[in-house]
Amino acid sequence: MKKYLFLISLAALTFTGCSESELDIDQKGVLPMEGFYQTDADAEAALATVYYDTFENFAFMGEVTGYNYGPYFGLTNYQGDDIYMAGSGPEDCVTEREFHDFRYTNDNIVVLGGYTAFYRSIQKCNLVITNFTEERLGTLSAKMKQCVAEARAMRAFDHLMLAIYWGTPPIVEEVINGAARPENAESQAAVLDWVVKEIDLALPDLTERTSPTDKAGAVRVTKGFANAIKGKALLWKGDYANAKTALATVINSGKYSLVPSERMIEILHADGKANEEQVFEFNIEFDPSLVDYFSIAKRTGWNAHMTFNWRFENMGGSQLNDTKINNNGWGWMNPTGDFARALIANDGMESARRKAWIMTYDEYLYNAQWINDPQPFVPGKTDVKAKDATRGLNKVGVYACEGFFNWKTVVHKDQNDICSANEGQRNFSIMRYPEVLLMYAECCAMAGDADGSGLRALNMIQDRAQAQHRSTQCTLDEVKKEKMFELWMEGCRSADLMRWKDYSTFEKADSYVPTFRDKLAEGQSTEHEGFIDASGADFYKKTYPNTLGFKKGKHELLPFPKRVTDLNSGITQNPGWN
Repeated sequence: MKKYLFLISLAALTFTGCSESELDIDQKGVLPMEGFYQTDADAEAALATVYYDTFENFAFMGEVTGYNYGPYFGLTNYQGDDIYMAGSGPEDCVTEREFHDFRYTNDNIVVLGGYTAFYRSIQKCNLVITNFTEERLGTLSAKMKQCVAEARAMRAFDHLMLAIYWGTPPIVEEVINGAARPENAESQAAVLDWVVKEIDLALPDLTERTSPTDKAGAVRVTKGFANAIKGKALLWKGDYANAKTALATVINSGKYSLVPSERMIEILHADGKANEEQVFEFNIEFDPSLVDYFSIAKRTGWNAHMTFNWRFENMGGSQLNDTKINNNGWGWMNPTGDFARALIANDGMESARRKAWIMTYDEYLYNAQWINDPQPFVPGKTDVKAKDATRGLNKVGVYACEGFFNWKTVVHKDQNDICSANEGQRNFSIMRYPEVLLMYAECCAMAGDADGSGLRALNMIQDRAQAQHRSTQCTLDEVKKEKMFELWMEGCRSADLMRWKDYSTFEKADSYVPTFRDKLAEGQSTEHEGFIDASGADFYKKTYPNTLGFKKGKHELLPFPKRVTDLNSGITQNPGWN
């Protein structure tokens, strides 16, 4: 397997600047290309590299970007209006904050990383698709056809994401070398049409998840994921009727279901790996005999651990004795106060979703166990806890925060402790069943919901969330609201706002960035009382008065990265970018 992985890794990476001569060097001890791509075992090995390499580039790609968190997550989440880019202050996560604030240029690493990740995946997919053909081999086995179909569907997903963010990316169907100069697609619609055609070609040879409990069916490309890709492409094109049909195929298959309310806490965590609502995720398993610590760090949790976990150096983390909180992290993201308050107003404080998604400062203070708490520990506020200066925030406070903390993607210590060699590494989620239901509901809102199935899809999610608000009609506004809450930090928000042309929410990007502090730590009180310090909240507005915020006619699409346009004369830059 190692020789197969190495062989395929020699593929041309046109978009990162390899010259043609660099790609033609003979490698000692490696099978020549003509001796590979012959058998079922070869097909499975090549497909394994598609999965491995795609995940590796979605989740890390440090040699290109210096990423700590992964190009895929950054691209699809960092422009959201529902998060603060936080960290230690204005000097932290600088280029990522530029992306979030719409102050970025065409050499921004978030843009470069996402673009490169998709085309690297496409290259690996093309090695499978173009080498296992009847023209080359005469006949193809069922296994070969399945491998080709999975690669084809993954390639379609890559192109779909490129179309969503760049509009007219090159459609690449061949293995390319350093001399290739692929040109822009004719239009975004043309790319979306191509995606649909590719899924239709792949579907007959894809396997199907056997049931909602089939974990293997959640970590490979199946008919369910392929139809979801098709539905998403058609939704983006505005073809609501056909999108509805594709998405209904997933819903009516009976292969997916929502986890019950009491298990919402496991969503996107290690104990929720490949559960019944995962349509597709990359599987992560830790085997110390195959990977060293650094590989563990970059592939199975460390980046997510540090990015998502709270900045405990400012939060008394060393005093925590709660096994649910892993007290180490950079605290790069916090929910905005607007999002948190809207979620609480919609769901209620006691809803399963609110408890699984965000935590309040008081919950952190009084429901988490601290070292000097008496045993047995009893959650809840007491006078002793309220006056305990060893818990809670220190004087520095938490930057870009309004007293609400991410709990949805923060690494729970008992589920994903990368410092021990456990098997509890969480998977890398691409799509959950709620996204399918919400896309379907949107199609119903736009094309008509005569049978009430769109409303039922909305209500299923709301009931599982235990939300106080329950829709009585399937309207676009109801779908927008529910999608904002349910798919928070799952790669949908900023792209949806662009598609809906709801640009106004972007125009206030980072015009208000407060710090959250505690009066006890500040010496202003004898007990804990969190408060919002807005004294420096206008820093970005004052520092970048002319470049801060969304610009219509420019920011609807990302720029093709400067590294790409410098190397590829076939690319025409998007409007508004140099």
